[in-house]
Order: sequence, then structure tokens, then C-alpha cells
Amino acid sequence: MNTKEAMYKACKKKGIQEVARLMGIAPTTLYNQMNQNMNVPDIVDRFIEFCNATESAIPMQYVCEFQNGYFIPNLDIRPSNSVTTQKYMAEAMRKFSNVLDEVSYSLEDNKICKSDSEKIRHKWEELKHSLESFVLACEFGYQKN
Repeated sequence: MNTKEAMYKACKKKGIQEVARLMGIAPTTLYNQMNQNMNVPDIVDRFIEFCNATESAIPMQYVCEFQNGYFIPNLDIRPSNSVTTQKYMAEAMRKFSNVLDEVSYSLEDNKICKSDSEKIRHKWEELKHSLESFVLACEFGYQKN
């Protein structure tokens, strides 16, 4: 999917007219941004260009958090004779254990405070990153034993 297709799909629920009204722009402006035949960068392309130019994931993290989500970058996994899915699976299991350890530690006083929840969140994000690495390794066919 390209950015113009993503924008079109995002507008399907409310419609281009309503989305444009909520954004305070003319519907034709929004439609032109989504027009596949126009060789003009749209607002999503510009956002991607900004992230690339700054070499920072901070804007993407902000947008994900704003939408009640979390940004987890994919690892750059390349074929290698020393890489196995078992390596990634073992790492994910270690990270899962780390999450459980952090939760157990936090519950020693029968309450989870803000700093405890932040530590748990950090371990959880590490686990998700490890699981994504495992899935990517599977997708790339690292079935070497």
C-alpha cells in the first residue's frame, strides 16, 4: 500500500467531505493529496520525509502514542548462516521472563506505583521488539538448526 492508498482507506469511514471539514481544508485539497495520478508528495509522504531527514523515530512515536499505540521499529534482519529462529525465540522467552520478573518485583508491596508501571512498560516494549524480531526471522525463512 502506498501513502495515497492509506489516506483513501482512512477516509472511507467518514468520507472525504467530512474529513476535509474536520481538518479545516477544502475537500478538493484533500482529494488532490490522494490523487494517484498527481506526482506531488502528500502530507503522509512529507511526514515520512521529515522522519528520514531528522533520522529520528520520535515523530512516529508521538503519532503512535497519540493514537493510543506504540511504535516498534523492525530490525534489519538479513540472511546469515549463524542466525536461527531458535536464537530469536530464546531471546523473546528471556524478555518475557523479564516482564514477569518486573511485575513480580513491583507487586512485592501489593501495589504498582508510577515508576513500577514505567519499568513494566519498558520491559513490555523490549518483549514486543523481540517477538517482532522472531516473526521477521520466521518470515525470512531462517529455519537453520
